[in-house]
Amino acid sequence: MRFLSRTGWLAVLLAVLIVAAIGLGAVAAYQKRSLSTVSGIINPATATPAVPRGIYREAVVGTPTMLNPLLATNPVDRDLSALIYSGLTRTDARGVITSDLAKSWTIEQDGRRYVFALRDDVTWHDGQPFTARDVLFTIRMMQDPAFPGSPVLADFWRSVAVETPDERTVICTLPKTFAPFLAYTGIGILPEHALAAVKAGDLPNTAFNLQPIGTGPFAFEGLDTTRVEVALKPYARYYADKAQLLGVVFRAYPNTPAALQAVAQGDVDGIGYIPARNLPQAGIIGGTADVYGPSLAGYTALFFNLKLPVFAEREVRQALALATNREALVRDGLQGWGTAGTSPILPSSWAYAAQSWPSDAARAVQILDGAGWKAGADGVRQKNGQALAFQLLTDNDPARAAVANLLAQQYGAVGAKVTVVVRSPEEATQLVATRRYETALSGWEGLAADPDPYQGWHSSQAETGYNFANWSNQQADQALEEGRLTTDQAKRKAAYATFQQLFATEVPSLVLYYPQYHFAVSKKLTGVTADPLDTPADRFRTIADWRFVAAP
Repeated sequence: MRFLSRTGWLAVLLAVLIVAAIGLGAVAAYQKRSLSTVSGIINPATATPAVPRGIYREAVVGTPTMLNPLLATNPVDRDLSALIYSGLTRTDARGVITSDLAKSWTIEQDGRRYVFALRDDVTWHDGQPFTARDVLFTIRMMQDPAFPGSPVLADFWRSVAVETPDERTVICTLPKTFAPFLAYTGIGILPEHALAAVKAGDLPNTAFNLQPIGTGPFAFEGLDTTRVEVALKPYARYYADKAQLLGVVFRAYPNTPAALQAVAQGDVDGIGYIPARNLPQAGIIGGTADVYGPSLAGYTALFFNLKLPVFAEREVRQALALATNREALVRDGLQGWGTAGTSPILPSSWAYAAQSWPSDAARAVQILDGAGWKAGADGVRQKNGQALAFQLLTDNDPARAAVANLLAQQYGAVGAKVTVVVRSPEEATQLVATRRYETALSGWEGLAADPDPYQGWHSSQAETGYNFANWSNQQADQALEEGRLTTDQAKRKAAYATFQQLFATEVPSLVLYYPQYHFAVSKKLTGVTADPLDTPADRFRTIADWRFVAAP
């Protein structure tokens, strides 16, 4: 089971994320002006099958439904929105917030007031000027009681007061200091002039969602509703580094094997997502494309229900940490498609502080012996009449089920009896959320760029929040609070280092590994990187550098 967080822990949406094939597909050539179009929808009967040199064609599995950054929920829509729209800020591979539509900003009133200075060289894809009114319009749309997008995102923005004293200034005032605020300002901005007449509640029904107008590096060119293809073209007046590609085309396929076959045959130049279960089949594209496997923001952990007496004892948790061979879990359970790890703050983050619980079964045995957990006749340890026995909940994903069984073997070797319980993703998620589990293999994907782990581990989030382990530690709480109450990055880094040290010592749960995201791009292209990703769409961070070095 997995839980999804899109815009930081405040925007965590408790949901099962069954990672299906991501993407949409690549469109054939839409550069010719002779194409018959109606309101941007291409007539497939008149579209030429020729593909101009320099157009990157990507195969994906899925369909576009909502090319609107406030409403995009499926992976296809998110990928397209990332290329079409811009936010006030953007995030680099280390989670550092950098400028985008806002060229700079100042932080005032002890971190409560953010004053953004907007660029003056930005235009919308239809040529209209971008102004502060567009930012105000977008935020007001999210604040509207009838806003149909994420309710948690809406709740957050409703707490923010927004002013636009002039066309180049946006002022956001928070009710209290909240250091992760800038992580929320990367959301795509909508054009007021195109949507002014649309009420928030009607936003999902407007034609704009399949005829988008943004300020990003690529502009929408057309949608072939028969082949399910979307074409984008470089925006000539884009304010930042301009793309060297002549266009980007997304082409839909019914499943990942069909998409891989299209890459192998040269029908497309890449595939937007290769699920781990399909990686063995990716060998068919080895001669034509390179497979990239960057880390994706998130982690899988073994959650302990600390309300249970057996896990209330720190020595038990420490012993299980020592008995855990993370490298074996990744190698044998995930077939190598993951990265072993220990911290709920990602290694790619500026706030990461390395901690280590090396695999040491002999030391685990010593700790359990010293704590009074003695092996019984059946090999299972006991203390005061209580057996070191517990259930390990997982969903029916084959990789996670394999990891769960490996953990049961590793813990059995030190005298713990572990029973693996497999449930559907929906049921497993509900059991964890309501704390009706003993241990659970679960985790998060799509964590925000800001490292703030408050929602997952602060004691105020136990019982009914997202602190599913029910961990309560005063020192950890203080560190997490300090990390939110200062915008000084050095002080935040120190606070999060303290939190990570406490997490490693107290072992409220065991972070096991970080996921990888796999996609493939033709060997004919250069400029593609495998930098860590906050979201799958971040694979396009360097798309301005992508170019063909051989005929496409």
